[in-house]
Amino acid sequence: MSSRAAHEEAIERVWKYVTSGERTVVVDSPPGAGKSTLVRELTRRLVEGGADVPVVVQTNDQADDLVIGLVRELRDHPVEIGRLHASGWEAPPGFPVRGVRTAAKLDDLSSCRVIVATAAKWAFTSGRTFELGIVDEAYQMSAAALVRIGGLFDRLLLVGDPGQLSPFTIADEHVVRSQSGWPLATAAGIILRHHPATPVVPLPVSWRLAPHTAPVVADAFYARPFTAGIDPGVRRLELPAAAHPVLTTAATTGWGLVELPAAFLPRTDPELVAALVTMAGHLTTGVTTVDERRSRPLLPKDVAIGVAHRDQRDHVRAALDRAGLQRVTVDTANRLQGRQFEVTLVWHPLSGRRDPSAFHLETGRLCVLASRHRQACIVVTRAGIADQLHSYPSAEPVWLGTDPPLIDGWAANLTFLEHLARVRDAAPIS
Repeated sequence: MSSRAAHEEAIERVWKYVTSGERTVVVDSPPGAGKSTLVRELTRRLVEGGADVPVVVQTNDQADDLVIGLVRELRDHPVEIGRLHASGWEAPPGFPVRGVRTAAKLDDLSSCRVIVATAAKWAFTSGRTFELGIVDEAYQMSAAALVRIGGLFDRLLLVGDPGQLSPFTIADEHVVRSQSGWPLATAAGIILRHHPATPVVPLPVSWRLAPHTAPVVADAFYARPFTAGIDPGVRRLELPAAAHPVLTTAATTGWGLVELPAAFLPRTDPELVAALVTMAGHLTTGVTTVDERRSRPLLPKDVAIGVAHRDQRDHVRAALDRAGLQRVTVDTANRLQGRQFEVTLVWHPLSGRRDPSAFHLETGRLCVLASRHRQACIVVTRAGIADQLHSYPSAEPVWLGTDPPLIDGWAANLTFLEHLARVRDAAPIS
C-alpha cells in the first residue's frame, strides 16, 4: 500500500469512529503527519453533515493558525467561523475578517457553526453544550484542563503527537502527587486510562520527515512505527564544492553529529554557541534545497537552532545577530513545537552536563528538537553523552497508580545517540 493510500485509510477509520457515535476517539500522529490538516478536514465533513463543531486548542497562536486554515477549508461553504478569545486578545497580522466572527463571550458566537478557542478560554464558558468536541494537540493538554471543559461535550475526538513535550509544572510534584489523580497527565493519556476501550488510530505517515530521517525518529521516540510520505531522493541538499564535511554527511544521510571535546561547562557554553553559529553560516552560504515542488537557495529563515534553555537561546540569538544571521530562528523545544524548517541545528540537552536531570532526559524535549526538519538535522554537543547516560543514577520516584511512559527517556536518548554515532564528524568547525 502506498503512503498516500495508508494515510487516507487512517483518516477514513477516524471518520467511521466519529460518525458511529464512539464516545471517545484518540488519533496518534507522528511529526508532520498532518494533524492540522486532519482537524480541518474532519471539521469540514462535520459541517457538511449539519453539525456545530467546537475545536479546543492549547495556545492562541494555534487558535489563530487554525482559524486561518479553516477559512480556506470552508471557502465553498456559507458558514461563519467563530474565534472565542480572552478580553486582551488582538488579531495577528493577516488574520481573516471575511467569514470570521470574534468575541470574548460564547453567546456572541451563536450564529457560528465552527468555534475555535484555547482550552483555558473554553473553561470559562457555560450555558451551551455540544455533541462532539475536537481537541487538537491532545498530548500537550493536561488532564486538569480536560476536566474543566469535559462537561461541554458529549463526545470527544482527541488528536495529538504522543512524542511531543508533555504538560509540566515548576511546583513541587510531591504535594500534588499525593492526590488520587495526576493533573498533569496528558488529556489523551487520561482518556485512555479511564476509557480503555477508546479506539486509537495511528497516522502511519510523516509528510515532513524524509525517508532517511523518519526511521531514526520513529525508532528512538515512538512506540508505533511510521514511514516517510515521500520517495527517496525527492528531497535533497545541493552543496557548494568546498562544503564543510558535516554538511556533506548531513546532505547524504539526513543527520550530522558534531562533537566538541568532552568538558563540564556552564549551561551557556560559549564554544558550543560559536560552533552553532558557524554551522548556521555554512548552511546559508551557497546551499540549495530541492523538494517535490522546486529547487531554491537555502535561506536563513529555513534554518532553526533548537536549545533546551532560555539562557542558551539568548546567547545564541545575540551571536547570530552579531554574525548578520538575524533571520535564523533560535528557540527552546517548547517554542519550536509544531513548527518546521528545512534544516535544524540542535544543541543537545545533555551537552556538558555534570548533573543530568529528568528535564534533560525527557523524551519529548529531544524528540521535538530532532523532528523539526524536512531535509536534515545536525546535532552539536560536547563528547561524553554516552558515558553520562550509562552513569546516570535515576533518582526519580516511582508513583503508584500512574502508567509508565511508553518510551523511557534514558533509552530514547541512548537509541538516538547510537544512530548519530554512525554520522559522527571529527572535522573542526571553522
